[in-house]
Amino acid sequence: MSFLFNVLMFVLVMGIIVLIHELGHLLAAKKFGVYCKEFAIGMGPTLWKVKKPHWETTYSIRALPLGGFVSMAGEPGEEDMDVPLERTMKGIKNWQKLIVILAGVTMNFILAFLIFWGLFSYHGTVDSPKPVIASVQEGYPAEAAGLLPGDHIIELKFSDGTVVKPNTFQDILVGITTYEGREMTVTVDREGTIESVQLSPQKIEENDQVRYVIGIVAEPGEYRSLSILEAIPVAWSQMMFLIQQLVFLLARLVKGIGLSSVGGPISIFKVTSEIRNSGFTFFLNLVAALSLNLAVINLVPIPIMDGGRAVLIIIESIIRRPIPEKLENVIMFIGLAIMVLLFVFIMINDLT
Repeated sequence: MSFLFNVLMFVLVMGIIVLIHELGHLLAAKKFGVYCKEFAIGMGPTLWKVKKPHWETTYSIRALPLGGFVSMAGEPGEEDMDVPLERTMKGIKNWQKLIVILAGVTMNFILAFLIFWGLFSYHGTVDSPKPVIASVQEGYPAEAAGLLPGDHIIELKFSDGTVVKPNTFQDILVGITTYEGREMTVTVDREGTIESVQLSPQKIEENDQVRYVIGIVAEPGEYRSLSILEAIPVAWSQMMFLIQQLVFLLARLVKGIGLSSVGGPISIFKVTSEIRNSGFTFFLNLVAALSLNLAVINLVPIPIMDGGRAVLIIIESIIRRPIPEKLENVIMFIGLAIMVLLFVFIMINDLT
């Protein structure tokens, strides 16, 4: 029974995120008069569909809850739709195309912001502590390196030359997690004296989970209750922080750093399995975080992704002519091949 509940939660979480994303594309396309043949949540065989006589769009739910699509006239693969040019993606202006393409990720950003706003308005917030060491745990790398309680961490320098100047303790944790067990240089302000030490985070394996620690403890965060208006900038800051961390992680992945932390459907399923024990607030936080993940990843300029398609539209605007259809098809095929390889890598990572 619990497995069935976990499956339902996985489908619900993914369904909400994909629904909001694809709804953005659909609403923007219809705003500019683009003919939309089908609006689908999920991929693969159709489980359910509906189309009223006065509707031009078929709405469907597919078997695999790992994506969705809006079938729009004028897009690659949709050339068989017999509609006037002005009702196709090729027939609208480039700025309108950009809005249609980016409407999905915009909706995901809006969803995440609204969830955070609601949560902070209701629960308040605990301010992330400053990057100051409250205590050092015995037997861990921080103690061996000579870090002391009261040290203010002002800089982390990682093995690839990346420098992080933490504003909060959370910034330190993100860096350690991303770089896993690689050696790092920690620079601290110790009562006005600048000290630097080198250490390598220690790998901890618990309950099928792997994490990296250096053995430092933060000062307690301060709780604040928030009004609806006060929650707006806090929600915005939370969203910007998560986006920055996602971009930081993606930039490191290009260098081959943090690959083991990349997860796919199986990892998401494991996280959604915690909803039963963690409650509705955890559920909402998960939806918001995954919505941001989907938005940021979709903006990566791989041709088949929203970001890649936006780049092609910008190129067309600069050269003032459409990209030849054959060339566009080749570019899209390359993008598809990249995505297939990434999916295979992520699935292997998930399984191992």
